[in-house]
Amino acid sequence: MKIFSLGMDQLTINEIKLAGFTVIAQSVLPEPAQAGGHLLMVTSEQVAVQELGELRRRYLDSNILYVYLQKGVRGYQAIHMQCESLGIFFMPPRSTSSAIIDKLRYMLEDEQAERGNLIGFFGSGPGIGCTSAAKLFARRIAASGLRVIVLGLDLYDPGYDRKTTVSLDRLRPRITGKMLHDEDFAGFVQQEGYSYLPGNFDYLSAQDYQEEEIEYLLARASDCADVVVADFGSIPESAAWYVGMQKSVLRMIVTHPRHEYRLQPLMELAGHMDLHPQDFQWIINRSNVEELTSSKNLALRFGSEILLELPYYQPFLESLPLGKKELQHVDDKVHALLVSLGLALEVRKKGIFQ
Repeated sequence: MKIFSLGMDQLTINEIKLAGFTVIAQSVLPEPAQAGGHLLMVTSEQVAVQELGELRRRYLDSNILYVYLQKGVRGYQAIHMQCESLGIFFMPPRSTSSAIIDKLRYMLEDEQAERGNLIGFFGSGPGIGCTSAAKLFARRIAASGLRVIVLGLDLYDPGYDRKTTVSLDRLRPRITGKMLHDEDFAGFVQQEGYSYLPGNFDYLSAQDYQEEEIEYLLARASDCADVVVADFGSIPESAAWYVGMQKSVLRMIVTHPRHEYRLQPLMELAGHMDLHPQDFQWIINRSNVEELTSSKNLALRFGSEILLELPYYQPFLESLPLGKKELQHVDDKVHALLVSLGLALEVRKKGIFQ
């Protein structure tokens, strides 16, 4: 099947071709008879939203993928809904080339699953403990003997109290120039068995980061570690948050029963990236018996699974002071996580594989 492309940039087209697809770049829309039985990929810069109905009527025999390019966390939900009603596939803003390729495979029923080693941590609000939870898992994964890199990719908060010689903003020129080498990763801060890159201290540059930069950093880190743990923070309007949602093989939401009103828009936003509640594992942080809404009821409402519940701890702790029983519970979850990544074997315990 051919892909007729109108409005896509040449770099993305090249990536799609490298993935094994036949792409025909167009300067104008092809004739309906020519595109019949094939796939038509158009951008919002070439086909306006109000023209989608006519586009669908003209190309009845073609699959259509509409790539919406106007950035922003608001404003495209109604357009996605319109595409759904017209039988048009939709790609939200900030979609990377790999996300577009995954979508094309889904549309063309091409089952070429790619294994990954990126675990993404996302918070439901600032200060919820996203960084602490990410480091907790990194510490326990490293204790199993694996090489672990932790990336601070909350572009609005470095996740570290002290400014260091290496950080995301200091490393950015090498990321932009795609000149990262293995020795760059060897120079990360060493913490409790894992390597750590503190995040972006230059918060004025948070909106300047590009999706391609974050995707490159994640790819290089994956080459240098058995497991990459990334703290993407809790503010969706950043290139890192969007790429993290698209690229993570496991997605952890660090939240609290009181954040029900925050979770609703986050889950809706994830839905526009073809992610569903079952694609997330929740870590309930700072939970206590005084909450009006229980963690279980919260998870049932949204349809997600609770991976872990942590009791209340004072904020700004570098390492959560878990007790022996809590630490064993975390280790059980970490082992299950590593089994799912193909990095550990299932073990039989009391007659049951775990």
